[in-house]
Amino acid sequence: MFLRRKLMIVLFVLGIVLLAYAAIQGVVHHQVRWVPITIGLLLTIFMGLGVQRAQQRHFLMAEVPFSKTQKIQPAVTIDSFNLITTEKGSNGRLRYTYRTNDKTYQTLTQQAKTKVVAGQKPTLKTTVMTYQANSTWRRFLLLGQKTVEKGDTTYKLTLPEGWYVVPKDKVDDLQKMVQDNESDISDKVRDEINKQVAKKVKADKDFVDDEDGQNKLKDDIVKKVTSDSQKQLKVDIVNQISKWQKEQ
Repeated sequence: MFLRRKLMIVLFVLGIVLLAYAAIQGVVHHQVRWVPITIGLLLTIFMGLGVQRAQQRHFLMAEVPFSKTQKIQPAVTIDSFNLITTEKGSNGRLRYTYRTNDKTYQTLTQQAKTKVVAGQKPTLKTTVMTYQANSTWRRFLLLGQKTVEKGDTTYKLTLPEGWYVVPKDKVDDLQKMVQDNESDISDKVRDEINKQVAKKVKADKDFVDDEDGQNKLKDDIVKKVTSDSQKQLKVDIVNQISKWQKEQ
């Protein structure tokens, strides 16, 4: 394939030489050389088109990637959950929203792909692929065509434990889950205190007058109910996020 494209360049140059030869003959000898003109035109036109198509496929160019890695912050923080949010962009790809240096940014979607991986530190690695004719000989063979072209962009999001990716329009749903859980805790604590106090009084009537014992019981109940509710909330949120991700 490379030799065929290189041959196109040589034939294209030959066509230009034949046209130049015919032009010189016409000026010097006042003669029209139809054979070199015809061959020169055919070679120039068809080989020129071939070179142009080859150029579109980065002919004679080497891949030269440029990468940049930066620390990122969550787009939204809800309770103990650090969230990167997504929206549908062009080509059906997801656009990711994040923050860095306390400013909000979004990834591109056109000619860009994003990969999310687990890691220790939250970072975003941006790689822009370029194609360059990185030698004098290659630049000469391209005959005035572009010698540097920009290719696709790839993003690599590295997220540690406690970081999640969620659709932007679902953030309010997560906030409601946290708020509902806080309301439920109050109800659960009240019901459990009434239940446990009644149980203690039934077993020991003196417990009615035991303020220290009642306060300790209440504190223990608050801690246990709150801890259990928070653990269950985290499970519920993680399961909900997993469900949303499968739907995307």
